[in-house]
Amino acid sequence: MEPTEIETRIGTLLDRFDLTDAADDRISTYSKGMRRKTGLIQAIMHEPTVAFLDEPTSGLDPRAARTVRETITELAAGGTTVFLSTHVLPVVEEIATEVGILYEGEVVAEGSPDDLIARMETGEESTLEDVFIEVTTDEADNSDP
Repeated sequence: MEPTEIETRIGTLLDRFDLTDAADDRISTYSKGMRRKTGLIQAIMHEPTVAFLDEPTSGLDPRAARTVRETITELAAGGTTVFLSTHVLPVVEEIATEVGILYEGEVVAEGSPDDLIARMETGEESTLEDVFIEVTTDEADNSDP
């Protein structure tokens, strides 16, 4: 990117994440949420082809969390591969196209959220959280005491 493109991109991202007014402040004065948004801006500033995001909505107010979800969706639609590590499974259901569930260091389920939910076959409406609970429950957890 050329310097003017970088400045434009920075301005766009600062506006998007409501940080324009604080742009010249020291980061040490930022709240946790502001720091999280700054970290996300740093991660996507140069329009990466792959982005690893760990709990990107943690510590954010609902408006900022929505902006993050929208941004992740836009990144993926634009061709960026986004690896999202999170415990907020409704967010995963909303934005992920492929999911891998890890348990004790192993992938225990993978597929689209809809496919994973369909595999539950409970006859009731299930969620990705239900899938997670099912595939991460040890046999010992299911036995009688």
